[in-house]
Amino acid sequence: MGRPSPHHRHAGPREPGAGRARTAHRAGRAGAPAAPPAPLARRGSRRSRRHRVPPGYGRAGPGRRPPPRGQPLGVEGRLRTARPGLPGQLDLAAVRRFLDTRDGWRPDVILATGPPFSVFAVAARLARRLDVPWVADYRDLWSVGNEYWVRTRVRRSVDRRLERRLLRSAAASVTVSEPLAEAMRRTLGVHTRVVMNGIDRRPPATSAEPVAGPQARADHAAATLTLAHTGYVYPGRRDPGPLLEAVASLGEDAARVHVVFAGEDNGIVRRAVERTGVADSVTLLGQVSAEKSWRIQAEADVLVLLMWNDPRDAGTVTGKIFDYLFARRPILLLGYESGVAANLIRARGAGVVRNDKQAIAEQLRAWLAMKERSGRIPALPASALDGLFRDDQLARYLVLLREVAGRVAPTR
Repeated sequence: MGRPSPHHRHAGPREPGAGRARTAHRAGRAGAPAAPPAPLARRGSRRSRRHRVPPGYGRAGPGRRPPPRGQPLGVEGRLRTARPGLPGQLDLAAVRRFLDTRDGWRPDVILATGPPFSVFAVAARLARRLDVPWVADYRDLWSVGNEYWVRTRVRRSVDRRLERRLLRSAAASVTVSEPLAEAMRRTLGVHTRVVMNGIDRRPPATSAEPVAGPQARADHAAATLTLAHTGYVYPGRRDPGPLLEAVASLGEDAARVHVVFAGEDNGIVRRAVERTGVADSVTLLGQVSAEKSWRIQAEADVLVLLMWNDPRDAGTVTGKIFDYLFARRPILLLGYESGVAANLIRARGAGVVRNDKQAIAEQLRAWLAMKERSGRIPALPASALDGLFRDDQLARYLVLLREVAGRVAPTR
């Protein structure tokens, strides 16, 4: 079925107010670092809002017990729900289990996060049975605006019909950027708001190994510029070629540039390295833990964000950008220069957007000169992160959920 598009790493809400929204959350794909309703429930419980987990759904992972029935959702709250498969396959057992064990409890609103989009079918069925509204949360789009998900024409047509049918009963939908929200409004006619992915204020747990920034390295490494890319490289969409060609064009200075790739090895980077002849300047680490990924980001001079240099990627706001911002290292983005991600990086003074190998090479030389002069590449100012934390983003969610729970018709 291919990989869905990569907007994951989710956002999250804080908003004082008198209303109490009781939310039954249907979460998306296990393995995403965090879904918006997790911090939503965490912060809601601090304010005595009743955000509850449908019984039988604890945190994903072997050997974990679900929380007691009716217990407010605790820290983390990443839920495992309907099986990914053909979107629209209804997990009837999940519906029955919730209805049979709820002891009369009835949410004010159901929030379903996809992918997988089978959770939308579960949410729609529960909403109909309980006579409550539901909200469709898209961290990736489904049948429209998702060029990363490779499907046959027949499959896309089936998905479009399923999506239209399910969204007829949704009170609202949410996605990660305005271009994607506009695509939803235009093609599916559903009210859609924007809640971006956000920065988690809590650093991930790390091992005893210290996390040292570039400025703390040994003197012998001071003249070496280290760039790092963490995560998956999408075939035909995210091309490391221009960066590696730029390194190759540096001549003798190429020996002073070190590019680290950490993530699933699908052969794309390896082939690009062989084609450009820069094996001495590149390290391929393969899949690494979240903790090691964070350390790699924190210790790099510059972080590389590979995106698709195509107008169809204008609305993509990969969750990785928020991890990178948290590391406070300058970002080198290769991708669509008029996209939301590129505009965000430029507006925040968080890095540069380059696609031409000559422009990339010039930027690498500028960073090398800076490293030679001062021994370090300055960190991003803390102000570059203002307003981008999950708390900031999910404040919008509470507004929407109160509207929906209060049966107030949302305005576009």
